[in-house]
Amino acid sequence: MVPKNCDDGVNVGILDNDACALEMMRLLLQRSGSSMHVVWTGMTAQRTLERVTFEQSADSLSKANVLVMNLALNGISGVDVYRQIRCRNASLGIVGVNSYPLDQYRQQLASAGAQGLFSRRDIFSPAFAKAIREVASGKRADCPGDFLSARESYEHLRIVSEKDERIISKRELNILSMYTKGLTTEEIGKYLNISCGTALSHVHHASKKLGVSKRIELYAFARNIILFKNKIGKFRKCCMVDSALKSSAIENIS
Repeated sequence: MVPKNCDDGVNVGILDNDACALEMMRLLLQRSGSSMHVVWTGMTAQRTLERVTFEQSADSLSKANVLVMNLALNGISGVDVYRQIRCRNASLGIVGVNSYPLDQYRQQLASAGAQGLFSRRDIFSPAFAKAIREVASGKRADCPGDFLSARESYEHLRIVSEKDERIISKRELNILSMYTKGLTTEEIGKYLNISCGTALSHVHHASKKLGVSKRIELYAFARNIILFKNKIGKFRKCCMVDSALKSSAIENIS
C-alpha cells in the first residue's frame, strides 16, 4: 500500500532477491523518518526494469526517487541491471547494497550509473538513510568511490548515436510486434534466445526513438509501422508484377 502524501518526501523502491533482507530494509527505511516512504519492492530484475521503463515515467504515487538495490541477483549480473536502469532513467537515484567486500565493486557500479554503494551492515546506520536523502535530492551519496549524480551518470552512459535514436531497428520492431500479439517478455526472450532484460532494453530504446513512454502508445506506433511496411511490401510486389508483365509484352512484340 502506498502511504498518503508520499510525494512530499523521499519515495524509495527496493530490489532484493532475499525476501527477509528486503523486508528488513523496508522496515528500517520506513522507520528512519516520516519523510521516507517505501513505495514499492521487488525481488526480480525483470519487474524492476519494467517499472523503470514504463511506470517511472508516469505521474504516480508509486514513482520512486531512489532505488535501493542488492548487487547479487539470481541469474543476471547486478552491474548490468544497474547500467540498464541508468540508461533508461536520468533522474532515478540508485544506491547499491552488497554483502561482500565493497572495494572490488565500487568502480564497476560507479561506471554502471549508481550513486553509491553500502554494505549490508550500513543499512542499520543513520548515514544510510542520510545517503538516500542526498541521492533523492539529485546528488551522489557521501561514500567512498568515484560516483556521479544520476544526471551526470546518465549523460556519461549515453552511447546511442543521433542516427540510431531516430531509426527503429528491425529487432526492436520485431519485439514490439510480438508484444502486440500478446506474448510475454519471458516468451519473447525464449523465442529469440535473449534475456528478458535484453528484450526490455530494446523496448526502451524503441520508446525513446518514437518519443512515447506508455505501452499502449508504443504498441500503437508499432502496429502502424508494421501496417505501413506491409502496404509498402504489397505495393512493391505489384510494381514488380507490373514490370514483369510489361517486359513480357515487349518481348512478345519484338
